[in-house]
Amino acid sequence: MLILIVEDDPICGLSVAYALEEAGHAVIGPASRQAEALSLAQRFRPQLALVDIDLEHPGEGIELARLLREMDVQSVFVSAQHGVASQNSELALGLIGKPFDPEDVPRSVEVVAALMRGAPPPPSPRSLRLF
Repeated sequence: MLILIVEDDPICGLSVAYALEEAGHAVIGPASRQAEALSLAQRFRPQLALVDIDLEHPGEGIELARLLREMDVQSVFVSAQHGVASQNSELALGLIGKPFDPEDVPRSVEVVAALMRGAPPPPSPRSLRLF
């Protein structure tokens, strides 16, 4: 699966990218700003975006998820802001709650990919909450 990572913490972004690549996914990013993420999404058309809620500005990832949805790119929030994610659940398929084990990310993507295909999902990791 082609996945866009949007994360302003470079260490977190790289660890997520590494875990996904090790699991056989193609990764775009990590992008740390909304404009960069949109440019990458327009250029590469990812199947899924993992979006941090707070980028340069608080809540900027919420608006990004809205814009990605208009481009037919599904999002999963990656954040410690569970309340904000829940309030905006119509914009994402779920939330990977921070802090998380990096190995939870590929497992979470497997669950989300199954749902996107309309297949029964495998068991979810503890850090994933589906909307």
